[in-house]
Formats: sequence, C-alpha cells, structure tokens
Amino acid sequence: MKKIAKRVSKPATKGKAKTVVGRLGKALASTAAYAAGVARETEGVVRDFASNMTGQPPDETPRRATDLLVAQHRRLEQLFERLESPQKGGFDATLRELADELSAHITIEETLFYPAVRKLKPDLILEGLEEHAMGRFALQRLLGTKASDKSMRARLKALKELMTNHHHEEEHDLFTVVRRHMPNPRLERLGAAMKKTFDAGVQRGHEAVLAAFHDQLHRPVRAKSPQRAKPKTSRPVKARV
Repeated sequence: MKKIAKRVSKPATKGKAKTVVGRLGKALASTAAYAAGVARETEGVVRDFASNMTGQPPDETPRRATDLLVAQHRRLEQLFERLESPQKGGFDATLRELADELSAHITIEETLFYPAVRKLKPDLILEGLEEHAMGRFALQRLLGTKASDKSMRARLKALKELMTNHHHEEEHDLFTVVRRHMPNPRLERLGAAMKKTFDAGVQRGHEAVLAAFHDQLHRPVRAKSPQRAKPKTSRPVKARV
C-alpha cells in the first residue's frame, strides 16, 4: 500500500512543479519587459536633457520619434525667442520660418505619431489634438496681423505660451508612456517617416499645410432652445350697456 501511495503522489508533485515554473517564467518575462521599458524611458530622459541643454540632438544616429519631436520643440522655442528679441530686420523671415516648421511639426504628430499612440492608449492624445487646433488658430491669427499692429506682440506671446506648455506636457507625460511601451526599433522607423514628412511640409510652406486642416465648422452648431408655450391672449371684455 505504501508503494502505491508513493507512485500516485509523484505525478501530482510534477504537476505542481510545472505550475510553479510556469508562473515564475511569466513573472520573469513581465519583469524583463518592465525593465526594458524603464531602460528606454531613462535613455529618453537623458537624451531629452542633452537636447534641452544644447538645443540639438546629442548625435546623428537614427532618431526615435520622441527624440525627433523633442529636438523640434527646442528649435521652435528658439524661433519664438528670436521673434521676441529686439531686432532691426528679419522679423518677417523668422516668422515665416516659425510658421513653416510649426505647421509641419503639428502635421507629423497628427498624421503619424498620434495614430501610433492611439493604439497604445487612445485617451493620451485627446488633449493634444485640442491644443493643436488652438495653436493653428493662434498661428493664423498672428500671421494675419500687421507688424505695426499693437496686438502683434500679445498674439505672439499667446502662441508661444500655448505651444511651450503643450511641448512640456508632451515630453513629461506622453513621451514617457510611449518610450515605456514602444520598442526602440519601432520608434526609429516611425521617426524616419516623420522626418521625411516634416521636411516635405516645410518645403511646401505653411499656407499649403494649414489649408489641409479642417478646423472651421461648415455649419454652426447651436444648442436647441426648449419650446416655450405661447402666451395666452386674453379676449377683450365687452362693456355692458
């Protein structure tokens, strides 16, 4: 009887061992994936810091999509600084440069980067899309302002603050999540496609790029007012004779 009991217990022990090994393997795989994500995120933070200090990417190796966008953020902020600083000439040329690069930057985010992020977490891009629409409106409003207009500086400052805050939120929130969940090879392929589209957008110019967006509503949307009861009209009372 004892021999039989021992024989029966052996398969059960093996089954438990396989279960434990399977769970351990899944735990190790999950830990490795998390560690890889943290490593990518750390690398991105270091690259962003270098870009913030120099205004340029640290090297010319294949750029990840997030690295490309960070470098463009710094470039746009430099153009804003040039426009705000006193200068004898070149304001119009710098403004056009800003408009070309900003419109092309927004384009690659909305057509290439945001769709890739939507597959990870759709809610992450909703606020960014709204800020892009406001940025395009503010940019077009600025471009339509005469240099002699007193509101020129105010509109320039408003656009700068809007886009600078947008860049800050993307780099500290959105890009962190993307680096953690998207492998570097995929980010590099995406970055290469974005760079090509960006260069083509700058070449086309902001007029053509902005015209491709449909920010204006074709028909105004108004809230329907509730139907109100018509006031009762009182009939005139005939005077008795």
